[in-house]
Amino acid sequence: MRATADHWQPRRKLVNKLLKKIKAALLLLRLRPFDTSTEAGRSKERLRRAAITTVSAGGARAIAVLASLVTVPLTYHYLGAERYGLWMVLISIIGMMSFADLGIGNGLVNAVSEAYGRDDQKKATEYVTSAFVMMVGIALALAALGTIIYPFLPWMRLFNVKSAPVAAEGASAFLILFFSFVVSIPLGVVSRAQAGLQQGYFPQIVGALGSVLTLLALLVVIAVHGSLGWLVFATTIGPTVGILLNARVLFREHPWLFPSRDAYSSSSAKRILKLGLMFFVLQCAFAVSYSSDNIVITQVLGAAAVAAYAVPQKLFSPVSTVVGMAVAPLWPAYGEAIARGDVTWVRRVFRASLMLTLGLTIPICAFLAAAGPYILRTFFGKSLNVPISLLVVLAAWGVVNAVSTVISILLNGAGVLRAQVGIAIIASTINLGLSIFLTRRVGIVGVCAGSLVSQVFITFPFDYLLIRQLFARLSIPQVELCNSQNLLSQQ
Repeated sequence: MRATADHWQPRRKLVNKLLKKIKAALLLLRLRPFDTSTEAGRSKERLRRAAITTVSAGGARAIAVLASLVTVPLTYHYLGAERYGLWMVLISIIGMMSFADLGIGNGLVNAVSEAYGRDDQKKATEYVTSAFVMMVGIALALAALGTIIYPFLPWMRLFNVKSAPVAAEGASAFLILFFSFVVSIPLGVVSRAQAGLQQGYFPQIVGALGSVLTLLALLVVIAVHGSLGWLVFATTIGPTVGILLNARVLFREHPWLFPSRDAYSSSSAKRILKLGLMFFVLQCAFAVSYSSDNIVITQVLGAAAVAAYAVPQKLFSPVSTVVGMAVAPLWPAYGEAIARGDVTWVRRVFRASLMLTLGLTIPICAFLAAAGPYILRTFFGKSLNVPISLLVVLAAWGVVNAVSTVISILLNGAGVLRAQVGIAIIASTINLGLSIFLTRRVGIVGVCAGSLVSQVFITFPFDYLLIRQLFARLSIPQVELCNSQNLLSQQ
């Protein structure tokens, strides 16, 4: 009996330790903020805001996933394989244009979080106003450029379809999606400012409402047998309404942040632009690597083959999405903590987030790979043929992509950008070439395998060196003292 008790004792200790951590995490979910006059209080307050943001993001994402469980099979059967693949290509093209703000939005997050770490409201207002002015200029330039070149684009070649009416329908849908995207560029200042203030939970709550509105709009369009263009328009309604409501929330709580002519500062604009351009290059590299999959499949195998990849990819995408929701609030928290010199907190939270990510994503992705055939057959029947090898590769990519997200959040928050830019350019170039080569050789499995190989064997080794160098630099007292002023600008 004693031997049996000794056998279970380590497991009881592990369970008790896990329960204590869960209890400590639940204590963070409160509306009342912690006292930030001490380092311990600031640590709890950062985690409290991160926890609230994660929970609200989880709720918003759950609503979005539930909506997609209705809309994805519904729109797939409504549009058919070719037109649904065309829709996915349109989304991929817009996804590749997500860097069109020149990285200014991400630069604003770093700048505002640093100003917040210094309790400098005036500087934060300058950053928001300057970013808004620059992004309005970018939106106007894109709108003019799109209007000029739209009539001359070879849509049949771009979509790789043989039917002129299908190409024309896709072109009209792209125009709607493009101008919706252009309008969202300057409005994106709102959510980025909230992220810098570690109040990312507001956009998530409002975004949940947008998902519901989008679902209702899609159901209406399908009920009246609308075209692909009307379906695309329906998907833009929810996000647009959500952004406008979110702007009201931000400027009602922080009226001093509202952009004004007097708050514009050329020096603040240059600072954000400098940070933004480095983020811009990173975004370009990531878009080439990870948003080009559907485009590669279209050009190599045809638009009809996209659905066989895009649909099972959606099965695994919630994994990386959940990890992103959990760790994204740490981006501005890392920046603010470094600005205040709370380096121990940065190290401890990063290690914990990395271990937790591995512990959760590995079993979840393995389960999805095993249950994937049954899930897809249940929702799509026998009309969608997905090879088991693709599910296995997507599962491995789900884990790798989640870990990559955790690492990127730390490096971005710490302002370690130049080195990331060089690594990303090399890795994305190899990734794209390898994906095209493998797709031609082994089919749709190859496009994801190319991303997997380049991330594991190129990006991860360099990331490991960057993280070691970062913590070594932050551990030196003299550097800790100047980090609050110089770290981000030096990068």
